[in-house]
Parts: sequence; structure tokens; C-alpha cells
Amino acid sequence: MAGRSPLARASRDLIYYAFRNNRKETEMMDKTAGWAGETRTLAICAALATLAIVSRAECVKYAGIFINDEDWGLRPWAVKHFGKKEQIGTQTYEMVFALMKECGLNFIWPAMHEGGYEFVSRPENMALAAKHGITIGTSHCEPMLRNNCYLSKGDKKKWSWLGNRDFIKDYWQWSVDRYATNDVLWTIGMRGIHDGKMQDGTNTSHKIEILEDVFAVQCAMLEAAGKKDAPKLFVPYKEVLPIFNAGLKVPDGTTIMWVNDNFGYVRRLGGPQCDGYGGGIYWHASYHGRPHGYIHLCTTPPAFMWYELVAKCWQNGVRDVWMVNVGDVFQAEIIMYALGKFASDPEKWMAQGTPQDEILKMWAGDALAVKDQKTAERIAAHLGEYFNLGFIRKPEHMSVYWTRKLPQKLKEKLKSRYRTLLAEDKAVEAALPEEMRDTYFRKIGFQVRFLAHTGLIHLEGRDREYARSVIDPLHKRWDSIEGGKWSRFWCDTIDENGGMRQPTEHNRWSSQMQWPWNEPADPAKKDRHGESRDSYGASATAYDGTPEPKWLEPAENIPANGGAWRAVKGLGTSSNALALLPVKPGIGEGSALVYGIGNEECSSLIMQFLPDFALWPGMKLRVKIAFDDGEPLIVEVPKSDSNLGEKDPVRNTAVQDNFIRVKTKIPEGAKKVKITAVDPGVVIDQVGISSGF
Repeated sequence: MAGRSPLARASRDLIYYAFRNNRKETEMMDKTAGWAGETRTLAICAALATLAIVSRAECVKYAGIFINDEDWGLRPWAVKHFGKKEQIGTQTYEMVFALMKECGLNFIWPAMHEGGYEFVSRPENMALAAKHGITIGTSHCEPMLRNNCYLSKGDKKKWSWLGNRDFIKDYWQWSVDRYATNDVLWTIGMRGIHDGKMQDGTNTSHKIEILEDVFAVQCAMLEAAGKKDAPKLFVPYKEVLPIFNAGLKVPDGTTIMWVNDNFGYVRRLGGPQCDGYGGGIYWHASYHGRPHGYIHLCTTPPAFMWYELVAKCWQNGVRDVWMVNVGDVFQAEIIMYALGKFASDPEKWMAQGTPQDEILKMWAGDALAVKDQKTAERIAAHLGEYFNLGFIRKPEHMSVYWTRKLPQKLKEKLKSRYRTLLAEDKAVEAALPEEMRDTYFRKIGFQVRFLAHTGLIHLEGRDREYARSVIDPLHKRWDSIEGGKWSRFWCDTIDENGGMRQPTEHNRWSSQMQWPWNEPADPAKKDRHGESRDSYGASATAYDGTPEPKWLEPAENIPANGGAWRAVKGLGTSSNALALLPVKPGIGEGSALVYGIGNEECSSLIMQFLPDFALWPGMKLRVKIAFDDGEPLIVEVPKSDSNLGEKDPVRNTAVQDNFIRVKTKIPEGAKKVKITAVDPGVVIDQVGISSGF
């Protein structure tokens, strides 16, 4: 504010960092009449200055969300409530920003798909963000705060740096002229139209030359606007990562946003060769694309986010920006809450023994206003089961092929768990006061019941009429809660028979559900895109119809070199995977797990890993195994090279199963096996034994 002293301005900034993730204190400061009165402000500052400084050092600077693939939930809802002309506009962002503030988030990449208008084209959107303390940026494919989806059809044809350099510079200059003085994180670089590949460049070397020229021009534009030191982001996403790995030079002071494989597994981090670039991560809790998207429900376990962002990214210097693709936003409230909490104090959460349980209990108290500890614990346990079943198989990835290949005992166990999940959900809701039940259904019940019903439809081979009888009531109730405020957010999938079309009242196409009566029984047959299922893994699974291994528990857990294997509740398909922590080079090397094989007549050892990647190029993802006192054998987690593309069939299978297995022959007479850590980043989901090799 004009006239405020430098001390007051600095102290206000410190308090913002101290309390951006603490609702009670934020509400307390809001009551100070908009910071009116310098004496009052300075009094607060004097009492909290030390805490503010500590908090600023321990939190992620920018933690936020990307609204993406928003055409299946958020856009139909916004069109219904705010009109076709407005669509995802200022009224929608008022609700989004309020939710972000509740979750402790302070950074957004706005919705990028066509429809309505470009976010930055309306100054009131930027003002609204500032009001809520939200910093604005744009995604990996929207450089310089511009969304090329909104270019005219003719101008889209000009999107070539080599062919229309001046046109593109003028296009970017528009946003620099208007917003170089605002609180903006500038994404630099260049890709194609609407998340497409770069149109220019004949080979990798040529693409590097072009991108480095683009960088130079973009930096010069900001410098000319008096923003030489403006915060800049570069996101080496999809085909850009191999270009970066091949030697692309990014401007000094730029934060590199490392990326995952769209399914949560971080492809690589910086390593010593990238010191000085700061650190960011672009991570998915929702995705539309190969091998098969998942944009209907939010089934990403908070424990998985904790491992990839807190245990891995934070521990290896990724501390500037955490950006999560949350799709349609309102289905992802729990994971947004977890993101805000984890980012507010990663060191505290690193030391938390059961981070997922704790997050879910806290969320039940904050989002559902649950005061009773036992009820909060019951809801946390219920959600833990939902997230684990969703990690075992997302409903979007269920298929005839998957159900046919499941081992029979596992199939029966899953059916029992789905039925129990349904019964527990109804029981939990019934135990709540009546005035809380619609809120519970909106935030938990719809997704839990949709997941459980979808699993049973597939595993029991139910017909379309049965599916309609259990799914339609969910949509009808959803559309009625809170006076219809949320109607049309969830899309009806029962009548979907291929191809995207505009939603109607009784036929709302949704997020790639592979309903069993719509897909080819034989995955080798062509689908509606003219491709075989196996060509992009849409029905892939590592299950082969043989019985599941007999899973073992470790008899010994031996720490070494400052680290150890730690069972993380909620992580992996087992919901108790063993992670080597801390995830840092040289730490924990030599830590060992010992499993007794006993006198079982089994010939194979099965090691089931999370399908993660090595920390950075030049590293590997390995363990050593030794039977009894025999010579150790090196085992590498398959497909853990970050340069692997989206079309790799083994990874396409692994990211839908959320595991990858290695089978090793057991020497005759062996009584135990010792698994020893070699490289950081390995997560052992389960270890088992089976007959046959």
C-alpha cells in the first residue's frame, strides 16, 4: 500500500509465508481490517517474525494446480451454471481460488482448452487472483502467459518460429506489455499448438538451436520491460525432455520443472549437472492420453504423492514450485489438500510415520467439520481403502481383458472388497448428522460408490441395464444436492458407446470408461480409433491368469549408511510398500531385507516394484539379491530409464497395474533371500514365491 513503511511491507510478506497454509491464523489476520493500521501490523510482525522466517525456509515457494482436460466435468458444469459464452470464467475461478486458499495453495495454471475466453484476456481475472493471493502462470505449452488455443484458425497456421518469428513475438509482447509488473511466473520455451510437438526442427540438434534462440528472445522481451529477473519456468515435458537431456542450455535463473510420466512416476530430477537452476515439478493426478487416461475420479493416493513429492523431490532440491494437474478440480479436493499440507512443511511430513492417515484425518476435520476423533479415523480408514482399490486398478483402466487375466482368488478378493467398500460408505454417511450427509456424498460418497460399482460391473460381467440401475441414482442424487449447485459436474457414462459428443440430459459422455459391453473382447481387434488395443496398451495388464504368488513379510530389516527400508502405509498396491528412505544418493546403500523361504516347494522369487525411474541420467534403479550365503545377483527395476517414450508397451502395462515384476529362479534348497539396496529411489511393493518358472 502507498505510504507503508519498508519494515511493515517486509513483515507482511514474512507473515504471508508463515501462515499461507494455516487457516486459523489466516482468518485471524483477515480480521485486522485488511491490515489497516500500521501499529497493529507491526505488533503482529514483532511477535511472529522468527516463526515467519523459519516457515519461509521450510515451505515450497509455489504450490498449485493446473486445470486441464476440463471438457468432461468442469466445462459442462460451468456452461450450465454460467452460460455458454462465459464458460470457465471469473465466476468459476472465484470458487476455484477459494478452494485453493482453503488448501493452502498459491499458484495456478488456468484452464487451457478452447471454450469461453483466454484467462489473461480479462484483467478482472488477474485482479481476482491477486485478491486471493494466487500467482498466475501458464502451462508447459503456453509460453509467455499466452494460450495459443485461442488463436484464430488462420493464425494457428502461423505457429512456426522459423516461418513467422515476428508474428509470434508480437503475440507474446501483448502479455509482456500488460502483465510484466504483475505477480507472474513466466513459462518460457515453445511447443506446438495445444500441447502438440514443436513444428520446427529437422533433428534434435536443430531443435536445440531453435529453442535456445526462443529463450534469448523471450528473456530480452522481459528485460526490455524492466523484468530482467522475472521468475521463469521451463518444463521439459514429453518430447522436450529428450531434447533437454541432449544438451539444451536453459537461461540462468530459470526454474526447471521436472516432469512425471503422466501417471505420477517422476521421470528424472536434476542431479549435480543441474545445480543452480532451482527446482520445480509438474505432476499428474489426472491425465488424458496414452496409454489410457484417468480423468473421471481422483484415485491418486496421498501416500503416493507423499513419496514422489516429499520423499523424492523435496529431498533432492525440488523446492521452488510444485504444480499438480488436477483435471476438473472439484473431484480432486483431497489431493489438493494433501498438496497444500505437504508443501507447507515437507520436513515435518518427511518425519511423519503415517502421512496418508494423518492427512486424511486432518482433511475430515477441516473439509467435513468432523470433530469426533473416532469418526475422523473411520473416514480416514475408509478413504485409505478407496485409494488403495483405485491404485490397484483405476476405473478408467478396467476392461474385459483385465478381468479375464486376473487370478481367480484375487478376483474374488477384489469383489469382496468392493462390496465391503460400498457397505461401509453407506454406513459412514448414515452415522453422520443429516445436515452433513450431502457434503459427505459430494466430497467422498459419489467417487467411492462409482469406483466400487465399476469394479463389480466388470468383475461380475454385469449388463448395461444393471449398470444403469446403480450408476444413474448416483448422478440423480449428485444433481440434486445443495439446490442443484453441482449438477452436470459428473458425466453419465452408461450410454457411452464410443466417440466424444456434446452432453445431453440423458447421455453425458465422460472420461474414457471402457465399459465391458463397448470394447472388443479380443484386445488385438481394432478399436474406434482404428488401432488395436495392444498398440497403445489401453487394456494391458501384467496378470497372466496364473495364481498370485504367496506374498512374504520380511523377517529382518537391516539399516545402513543413514537410511533404511520403511513400510509406508497407503503406498503401492499392497498399501504397505517398502521405500528406501531418505531418497538420496549414497544414503541407505547396503540396507537389507531378509525373507524366509522356508520349505515351500517354490521355484521362483517374485519381486514386485513400483514402476519408477532412476533419480537422474547416469544413475540406475537396482537392488542385489542373494540366496542363503550365495553370490549376490544385481536386479534392475525394468524400464527405469527416463528417456523411454509413451509407446513402450511394458511401461504402458506397468502404469495401469502400478507395479512391475521381476522373476528369479530360487536355487534348490535355499531357505532365505536377502535383498540389499544399491541405488536410491527403489520401492518394493511386495516380495513373494511361486511354483513354476
